[in-house]
Amino acid sequence: MSALITVDFVIPVGHERGDFARLHGNGGSGEIDWESPLSNEIFDLFPGGSGIYGWGHAGWGRFRWGHARSMRTAGWGHLPWGRFPWGHGAVVITARQKADACGDYEFGFACYDEAGNLHEGSPDEVTVHIHIGPPAPTGLKKNNYNKETDILILNAA
Repeated sequence: MSALITVDFVIPVGHERGDFARLHGNGGSGEIDWESPLSNEIFDLFPGGSGIYGWGHAGWGRFRWGHARSMRTAGWGHLPWGRFPWGHGAVVITARQKADACGDYEFGFACYDEAGNLHEGSPDEVTVHIHIGPPAPTGLKKNNYNKETDILILNAA
């Protein structure tokens, strides 16, 4: 048996078009291997050419009321609650990884610039504790069952 692990990562501000991420892990034990990604998959930080724009940074937020400069106060994207990824806008990337054995799987997305240089502020890590139960027995048939003692005897088929 195996387990399918889904890892989501919210891309913070500070990246540019052309930047990408790769998933790294430890295979269920030890430290994350930051030198070798788990697969050749590259996660575009701006999928489909999208931008990272939030409330105050979207087109309509560039007017005076979006930045609130006329009132000498911060606008939607510049208030403290707007400094989180959703306030500035963000992309969420999702990776799926198969686990074939029990273990403490650690994952991390390392972000790179267009030239392949590790981005400052990367990587980020998450740990997933996986336990995979034994497979169901196959090829057995009932030999005997005693209702009084509640004992079931099985033999190989």
